[in-house]
Amino acid sequence: MKTGELIKKYRNAAGLTQVQLAEKCGMTDSEIRNYELGNRTPGDEQISAIASALEVSPEALREIPLTSARQALELLFRIQDEFGLTPGESDGDIVLKIDSSNNAAPKLVAALKAWKDVVDSENAGEMTHEEVEQWKASFA
Repeated sequence: MKTGELIKKYRNAAGLTQVQLAEKCGMTDSEIRNYELGNRTPGDEQISAIASALEVSPEALREIPLTSARQALELLFRIQDEFGLTPGESDGDIVLKIDSSNNAAPKLVAALKAWKDVVDSENAGEMTHEEVEQWKASFA
């Protein structure tokens, strides 16, 4: 999704109008509207202000191009470089493993465990899909 679409998604999830979001982050409703429509792209300062107003991580509002398997693979290559993520196989399924000797691995493992717990809670009916989406957006 593009940044403007993400802003709109989380604004709607928060139950805010463009005017209300603009007031919360010190912008004009015209700026918010133009970001949402894709007419303008917010800079880092604007993304931080909007994210704070929406109570989500700034990363949740940043566009990550994923329109092809190649783009997804490039992200995985970068995660491999930073966190030691490697492909493996288990019972005929392709799985992703984390090299525990990588210095950054423990943080990624902890984050993945937290994510798994949330997915398990949703599957058990303890969390709604909306609550899971909010967790994803605000996870830091």
